[in-house]
Amino acid sequence: MTVTPLRSARSVARTSRHLTLAPAELLEIAEGFARSAGSWPGLDSPVERCWRTIAVTDRFEAWVVAWPVGGAIELHDHGDAGGVVVVVTGRLVETALQPGSGGRVTTRSTPVTGGGHVEFGPGHVHDLVNDGPVPAKSVHVYTPALRTMTYFDRRHEGVVAGRTEHYRDGLLVG
Repeated sequence: MTVTPLRSARSVARTSRHLTLAPAELLEIAEGFARSAGSWPGLDSPVERCWRTIAVTDRFEAWVVAWPVGGAIELHDHGDAGGVVVVVTGRLVETALQPGSGGRVTTRSTPVTGGGHVEFGPGHVHDLVNDGPVPAKSVHVYTPALRTMTYFDRRHEGVVAGRTEHYRDGLLVG
């Protein structure tokens, strides 16, 4: 479900999609937004995963995401964007794919609670799930702005790319 995006007063028009930020800069931005994300209206009792775009600049895009108990996003990447996820409230578990020996793929699951974070670069394939007893809220900051997410299926022959979704200013456009 997509919620109409909100624009912060500091949002600016994009002039270049090739400007990127370092992971430490992304984390600083995400932690700053996380301080106010707990008060975003309409995201306290989600019945499905939903998000709002909270900032768009020429160097990054930021979303606040609400997760119901058991809410999840399937295995996906973020196209050419890297990013950081800061958990504001609740608990999320990230399961990331990692190359193993002999071309095999292994997984690594990491629980992330309020104040914790996950950093990733382009090509990172993972899923997230709220396995906690209460709804969760997180802030996601991408650099450059998120343009695509490709979803993957795990099969006997390995991990197979499925559909690709396209985004503009945090909205699904195709």
